[in-house]
Amino acid sequence: MSSKYAKLDQDYQRLVGEMGVLRCRLESKGEALLILTRDLEQCQSERDQYKLMADQLRERHAELKRRVQGWGPTIAGVYDVRNLKGQAEKSLAQLLCEMKEQNRALQTELTDVRQKLQEAREDGKLLREQLRDRQSLGAGEEEPCLGPGDRIALVTQLEAVRSKCQLLERDLQAVLDEKEELVRSSDAYRHKVDRLNLQLNLVLRGEGHVPVDVDALITENRYMQERIQLLQEEKSLLLTSLNKYKSLAEKNRGRGGAAGIATGISNKQMQQLLQGCSTDVSSATADVRSLVALLLESLNDRTLALNHQRKANKVLGKRITELESRLKAGNGAWRAPQRTRALSDSSHLNGEEQLSNGRLPSLNGAAGSGVAEAPRTVVCRDGPEPSASDVPEDEDLPADLRRMLSAAMKELGSSRPGSPPEETQPSC
Repeated sequence: MSSKYAKLDQDYQRLVGEMGVLRCRLESKGEALLILTRDLEQCQSERDQYKLMADQLRERHAELKRRVQGWGPTIAGVYDVRNLKGQAEKSLAQLLCEMKEQNRALQTELTDVRQKLQEAREDGKLLREQLRDRQSLGAGEEEPCLGPGDRIALVTQLEAVRSKCQLLERDLQAVLDEKEELVRSSDAYRHKVDRLNLQLNLVLRGEGHVPVDVDALITENRYMQERIQLLQEEKSLLLTSLNKYKSLAEKNRGRGGAAGIATGISNKQMQQLLQGCSTDVSSATADVRSLVALLLESLNDRTLALNHQRKANKVLGKRITELESRLKAGNGAWRAPQRTRALSDSSHLNGEEQLSNGRLPSLNGAAGSGVAEAPRTVVCRDGPEPSASDVPEDEDLPADLRRMLSAAMKELGSSRPGSPPEETQPSC
């Protein structure tokens, strides 16, 4: 039994091996069949393409044939073409088009040749006229001819000029390139400034507040700097005028005589007094009168200038206050009250110095007081001298000048002892 089972097992194993071989063969046959199927499909597609190409070629051939037939008979069927090489197969229409093009080209060339002929005739006519003129002027005169050395020098000069021209052209091109680079850099800086301005606006912008314009702040700062520089220049000019008037006042004070009286005189009173003075006075009194008149004119001019300066300071103060409010509303981190106060104080002091230092000297601190309009008072000639209480506080003159003017008034009063008093109407 065991031998029988072993034989059956061997047969079974042999059958399993044969079945595996057959399965492998079947798989290889299936793969070969798939490959053949793909090749068949590819051949069918190529066949279809070749058929399509053949149909297209047939249609093209038929179209070309119809076109050639439409051109008409060829030249070989009409004329003897034994002497026409390469043109026997061309149709009459093609030859006609070619001949028209050649005819058009020949006409253009003929026009050019005729124009050149006309120009040559005109040149010949002009040369004959020039020759006739030279012969009429004199046959003995001959134009100097350039020698070999002169020609070489002329050619050298021409080469040098040409090299200079080329150098200038290169320099011009370099300058143009540099200009383009500068334009590009300026555009880049402009865009950068715009971006920075936008970023600053975004940083300084608050909820419900208007953004701060940095360009406006820069412009305002530049304007204030120019204004400060202008005020400083005016201050220097006024200090120079102050020194000049100080020296003049000291000189006239030494010539005026007694200077111990310290009474105050208003501008209007001084004008009326000078108008009522007699003409037969000494030279010293005449000098004092001219000085007083000059000082009064200066006082009036500086009073008007101070009023204008105060108005301008008020406008500037309002603008600075508005700017501060805008900056505080935008960020709240900018603080400049001290700067504003210092600027307004400097403007006020400069305006006061225009009054005190421009044409009328202020020796005892009169620049700090305000100046109003000219007083409306009545002054009588040869009447009692006005006291210091009759003069407004804003228009008091310095002590030294008041003493000098009081002495001059006393001299004028003593020079006309018998003149009757007369009243003057108040000025309006």
